[in-house]
Amino acid sequence: MNQEYEYIATLSPEEKRIFVESFCSMVCSDKKVAKEEIDFLKNIGKMYEIPEAEIVNIMKNLNKEQILEKVSRITERKKALQLVKELCFLANSDSGLDDDEIDFIIDIAERLNVENEKIKQINKWVLDKLVLLKTGDIILENE
Repeated sequence: MNQEYEYIATLSPEEKRIFVESFCSMVCSDKKVAKEEIDFLKNIGKMYEIPEAEIVNIMKNLNKEQILEKVSRITERKKALQLVKELCFLANSDSGLDDDEIDFIIDIAERLNVENEKIKQINKWVLDKLVLLKTGDIILENE
């Protein structure tokens, strides 16, 4: 597993599920589910050891308030920051951040006691990384 995802091994089964439920809720927050978002959820399911059928079930039974309530069970700051980072990646994986996605990230971050300034820093880092990855694809002619 790539170093960026080593934190997953530190998550309890309940925390893994909370992360995945958060991702599913984020995907549905803008009422448009892009192909990139579906691909993200399939990959993330494997990484978090949550079967595709379970992810489909989560998507069908989404309850944003319940998810926000569960998120506050994540009390370790490193895990909280990872969740915010993953949500920023997911939000930026389609045509960019929309207001519903931003609101969802802010709601989650509040439950995790992550400051607005930290959200901005994380999102800027995510955007910079996405630009670098895209530049790498162009330079290496991976298009």
